[in-house]
This record gives sequence, C-alpha cells and structure tokens, in this order.
Amino acid sequence: MISLKRNGFTLGEVLMAVMITGIIAVLTIPSIVKDVHLKSRMALLKNTVANINNVTEIEFTKSRANSLIDTDIYKDPEAFLQKFDTAPNGEPFADSYKKHSDAKKATGVLIPSNDREGEAATLLKNGVGIGIINNSGNNTTTVVIDVTGAKEPNMVGADYFILKIERENGSGHKAGDTSSFANGGDEGQESGPGLKQSCNNGNGAACYRMVELSSFNPKYLE
Repeated sequence: MISLKRNGFTLGEVLMAVMITGIIAVLTIPSIVKDVHLKSRMALLKNTVANINNVTEIEFTKSRANSLIDTDIYKDPEAFLQKFDTAPNGEPFADSYKKHSDAKKATGVLIPSNDREGEAATLLKNGVGIGIINNSGNNTTTVVIDVTGAKEPNMVGADYFILKIERENGSGHKAGDTSSFANGGDEGQESGPGLKQSCNNGNGAACYRMVELSSFNPKYLE
C-alpha cells in the first residue's frame, strides 16, 4: 500500500498561528508607533533650531548688526518671523500644556502672542509653532517652539520646548547664537536628575537643555 504524506497545515494550526501573530502585533505596534512619533518630533525640533540659526544669521548679516537689539528679532519680532516659511493660517500654540510626569496641567508655561509688545508667534507650513519673547530684564531673547503647533500632545518636553538667542557677544558665544538655557533657567539644576525633574514638572527650558546635552536623542528622558 502506498503511504501518502500530508503536506501543509491544518485549520487549527493556521488559526493558532494567526492568533499568535495578532498577540505579538498588539504588544509591539503601540511601542513602534510611539517610537516613530518620538523620532519624528525630535527631527522636527532639530530642523527647526537649525532653521532659526540660519534665518538669524541672515538677519545679522543683512542688518550689519553686532547686537541682537539692532535687528528685527528685537525691534520687530513679528516681521522677523515672517522671514520663515509661514503658513497662511493656523494656531502656533495650544492654550495650555501638560506636564510630562503626570499629564496634569503645567503652570508657568510661556505662550507667546502677537498681541503683546516685544512678542510674536507664527505657524510654519510644516506645522511647527515658533514664538519670540523679548524680555528687557536679561541679555537673551527667549524662543518657544511647539513642533506640532496647537495639535496634540501639547506636553512640555514632548512637543513644547524653550531655548534662547544671545543678544550680545560674551564668553564662549556671540550675538545671534541659539542654544539652551544653562541649568534649564534655574540655578543648581544642571545635574541630570535635577534637569529631568524640572523638565517632568513642566520646565520647557530644562527639557531643551536635556535635549541639547543628549545631542537630540528622541529618548532623552529615559
């Protein structure tokens, strides 16, 4: 008698394979999606900072200025922001932002407005929100960035960051340099744990300081 060998899989085996594949997908896809979003937002932040550097350098060159206060960055921030590739409409910032630690509302968040003197805000065509705040009380101009504009996640350290443009030449920097606030803007916060706690509690300057120190690592808070 000829013995026939069975080829292929039974229906039960196929269903079992499909179920296992589904379980693996449920467990891994959210992590993959989160990782993609982290990398995308960090790439937008890095490119936006580079863009700010380029436009600032052009502004200094055209105005032949030695100080930021002699440029539109200080004299007319709204006109300065129009030198970027701006969107015709849309909100650059949300009304409020959450803390990274517990997703509760962050207090003291800076939201630039075109309605206040020395400030300006605009939405770029790529969806990034940029704001300028000129404070006469220090030697820097504050730059606020939301890489997703008014859209979610609206969380400090996820899409919302604060950095600065130097106004005058100084030790280790020149007027127009774009960088982070040392110590995240608070004395004694330069240590890793101190910066992380400050960032988690809603300090956008501390978050960007950590980003800069990590060389724009998407997982800088881990």
